[in-house]
Amino acid sequence: MKGVKKESILIVIKRNIMMKKLICVVILLMVGATSFGQKLKCKKFKTGTFIIPGDANIPQSTLKRNKTSQFESISATEFLDLDITWVDDCNYVLTIKKDTPEEDISEVEKLIEEGGGLRIEMLKTVKDTMYFRAIATIKGTDYPTEGKQIKISKKY
Repeated sequence: MKGVKKESILIVIKRNIMMKKLICVVILLMVGATSFGQKLKCKKFKTGTFIIPGDANIPQSTLKRNKTSQFESISATEFLDLDITWVDDCNYVLTIKKDTPEEDISEVEKLIEEGGGLRIEMLKTVKDTMYFRAIATIKGTDYPTEGKQIKISKKY
């Protein structure tokens, strides 16, 4: 019977050691994940002049943004004047300014407005580039798209 007690005690000790090691590994993983995770530098992208690079389907556009509005130049004749509502430092909503003439608003833009505007989520920041997700809700369906904005000037 004395041999059984020694074996039981050894098993309990080994289990305790294993549990302590497991707890240490979990703690190290949690600390590593929070310490080395990228911190967004969103405030840097609240104001300034930016470009959204174009591609074969979409022309390059230039944005001029202050804390409450954004002016977007898509071409020499096409532009948008937008209000910004900041949800937090890294997320905002763009809506068409109230004084924009009705005839200057496209049908798609009207549908986006009806869905609450264009929601922008900053996903990642690298130097002067901010990667984002834009979500338009049209008739209850979300239409996300991703892109990047490159800051070219601190001035509005």
